[in-house]
Order: sequence, then structure tokens, then C-alpha cells
Amino acid sequence: MTRARTHITRLPLARWLVIEGSVILILSLLWSLESRLAGYSALVGGLIFVIPNAYFAHRVFRFQGARNMRFMVGDLFRAESTKLALTAVFFAAVFILMEPVHAPALLFTFAVMVVMSAALRWLIQPQTQR
Repeated sequence: MTRARTHITRLPLARWLVIEGSVILILSLLWSLESRLAGYSALVGGLIFVIPNAYFAHRVFRFQGARNMRFMVGDLFRAESTKLALTAVFFAAVFILMEPVHAPALLFTFAVMVVMSAALRWLIQPQTQR
């Protein structure tokens, strides 16, 4: 009887971050055609989305394998709540500390990043690792 080999599936997180970073830069450049403030606000809006999600990915995908499943589940809930808290804190900090802010650029870029992240889940396929 031969033992079946199992492979660990890895998400291409580096490619994911490069695509998101590229979209943020493109949107920031497009908004900067309207004004410098709009471009800066678009950049900040994209970073408000990417930084908490990068933290979430780092925390959740630290552990691999079935033996670490209870660590993964515990970190999943902690990382999700921390991600939501970071997003709220970043939005509050921007609207309190950033004196002139172009709200349409900031919120539009954030919304585009949310929709694009959902689309990337379907477009980028996980890779099996041997």
C-alpha cells in the first residue's frame, strides 16, 4: 500500500501585493491629474486598504499543515478583528490629522481596492508546493 503524497497549497501573496500596489499607483496618478491633493488622498486611501490586509495575510498564513490548525483558526479571528480595527483607526487618523483631504479620491480608491481584492481571489490561483 502506497502512501498518498499531500502538497501544501500556497497563495502567491507577493504577486497579490505587487498587483495591488500597481493599481494604487495608477489610481493615484490618475487622480493627480485633477489635483495634487486628490492624488495624495488616493494614495492614502489605497494604503488604508493594503496595510491592514497585509497584516491579516501575514498573521493568518504563518502556520502550515494540519497540526497547526488550532493556531490558524485562533489567529484568523484575531487577525480579522485587528484588520478591521486598523482600518477604522487609519480612516479616523486621516480625517482628523490630514487637514486638507480629497474625500472622493480617498473613498473611491478604497472602494476600488475592496472590489479588486475580491476579483483577485478568483483570478489568482493558489500554487501547490512540493
